[in-house]
Amino acid sequence: MYHVVIADDHPLFRRALRDALTDTGHPCDISECETFDQAIEQIEEKDPDLLLDLKMPGNSGLFGLMRLRSEYPQLAIVIVSASEDSSVIANVRQLGTLGFIPKSCSIDHMTQALDQVMKGHLSFPEFVDRQSNAMTDKLASLTPQQLRVLHLIAEGALNKQIGYALNIKETTVKSHISDIFRKLDINNRTQAALIVQQLDIPD
Repeated sequence: MYHVVIADDHPLFRRALRDALTDTGHPCDISECETFDQAIEQIEEKDPDLLLDLKMPGNSGLFGLMRLRSEYPQLAIVIVSASEDSSVIANVRQLGTLGFIPKSCSIDHMTQALDQVMKGHLSFPEFVDRQSNAMTDKLASLTPQQLRVLHLIAEGALNKQIGYALNIKETTVKSHISDIFRKLDINNRTQAALIVQQLDIPD
């Protein structure tokens, strides 16, 4: 029995994915959620496989995926997205997901892609660029706490505010920032914020 959480803020697309999962013929216990925070709650509660939309409340790009890969490395993730940018798909693949399903595809295509993944195969569009992205590798090397600090830096938070938000000492924040700068090969907070902005996916 597969335990699958569909994380997408569009009810019609959640229904389409539910139908596609049913059409695979594999027995599935299916849950749904419409925000990234709800997806985290479901992961903590059910230890499921995850169908994740890259743009939904609480997540607007690759940053949420990086957080999931860092905090739940054993989590099986298939991405569903309206974006068909080859660089986005390449980054998604590089981050260890099992597949990418464009929202423009038919129910039959969704069913075939999900069936492939459930049989232990990867499922990505054939046009995806498989060349490795150096910055994606660097970001993937950050710890879960460093990713949280990086996200707060990008939001303009000061060290004291970051410490309060994460319930850690300001000296610990400074240590995390030094490690982040070293791992990403950057020198200041502006560069850090720009990197996070580049992870966003435009509408």
